[in-house]
Amino acid sequence: MDRVTADSPRTEVVEPLSLLWRALDGSPRSLRLRDGAVSVGAHPSNDVALEDRFVSAFHFRLHEAEGRWRVKDLGSTNGTWVDGLRVSDAELCEGARLRAGAQELLVDREHQRMTASLPGLLARDPALAPVLELLRRAAPSQVPVMLLGETGTGKEVAARAVHELSPRGQGPFVPVNCGAIPRELAEAELFGHEKGAFTGAVTSAPGAFGAADGGTLFLDEIGDLPLRLQVTLLRALEEGEVKPVGAPRPRATDVRVVCATHQDLRARVRAGEFREDLFYRLRGVTVELPPLRARPADILPLAEHFLQGARKILAADARAALLQHRWPGNVRELRHVVQLAVLLSETNVIRASALHFDGAPAWQPRCADIGLATPAETALELRGRTLGELEELAIRSAHSRHSGNRRAIARELGIARSSLLRKLDRLGLRS
Repeated sequence: MDRVTADSPRTEVVEPLSLLWRALDGSPRSLRLRDGAVSVGAHPSNDVALEDRFVSAFHFRLHEAEGRWRVKDLGSTNGTWVDGLRVSDAELCEGARLRAGAQELLVDREHQRMTASLPGLLARDPALAPVLELLRRAAPSQVPVMLLGETGTGKEVAARAVHELSPRGQGPFVPVNCGAIPRELAEAELFGHEKGAFTGAVTSAPGAFGAADGGTLFLDEIGDLPLRLQVTLLRALEEGEVKPVGAPRPRATDVRVVCATHQDLRARVRAGEFREDLFYRLRGVTVELPPLRARPADILPLAEHFLQGARKILAADARAALLQHRWPGNVRELRHVVQLAVLLSETNVIRASALHFDGAPAWQPRCADIGLATPAETALELRGRTLGELEELAIRSAHSRHSGNRRAIARELGIARSSLLRKLDRLGLRS
């Protein structure tokens, strides 16, 4: 049996940050960010020369300070923007989007861009590389595949990829959640039934096996299948035929089975809750999908993927909050958090305050370009704080982020400049 997990230690080579953009003809360009400074503007002498009439001759400069990259506006006419906010001097997170004129530039790791390694599976973290390779090798065969992993790690997506890469790719893919089938209807749902076989059976139905004939049957949460049906399932797999409820004789089927579970099937076998012979029949190739917290390089690319079509971008504090969260619900939870943030954000920039984890909004953690006052403020929560305290935290955060630029602070907080001045006086921040 082949088995891949993400628990073994691995050595990763972290690529340096790069500045990525597109030339006037649409071709991709990149510049590795190394020691020193990088100047950006319309003048040909810049390290990055942008052909744009709204870009100043010397628009902004990137430079490294204490291991972090910063951007400084050089008195440009139309301003330097980071994740939708105009800045004069700010720190940058990986994934930050800068705008000068009509040009957008991305700070990212050039050689670790997200790629579709398998159909429907978008991966960037090295933790998934051996998993994807084993799935790719298993797909063309007829060997059963067992997918293990926590809920929400993408087991159905992986099963679909195996199906599409197999010779059965043009046939049906039928997913069945074994834990969601009513016990009294489970046999009919899986193997079909004849008209009049039981009360309510007004027509015949092929069942999951019949619907998947010539294709792939994905049995999710196989550990929840009742013992009585495990016997019938084993017979169907061994003999290549099923007997619908009420049918006089069995019918031949041509189905490849891919199953998945988040449970420890060996423990269930020892407890007498899962048949040992079925366990060995199903586990031809066993692949364990790592949880999202074990593949942090996938968090932001997946979040960007879920934003496609929404015409919104993630601010630096939102990206930092996403990276800080532990994701107990894995990719499914990430999709929900991002989709909810799209609904809650009234502008095209999604801030950390629009991200809701476990039903509560996230506060803005320390990140490359927001700079809360102390490192101890990296995980501030909204719960338990008064409105006055929240207002003070928001003002202090914006004041630090924009280096005291009152116009930028007022624009971000959405308050009048006169009101901001009074609040700065009260907090002792007006100089």
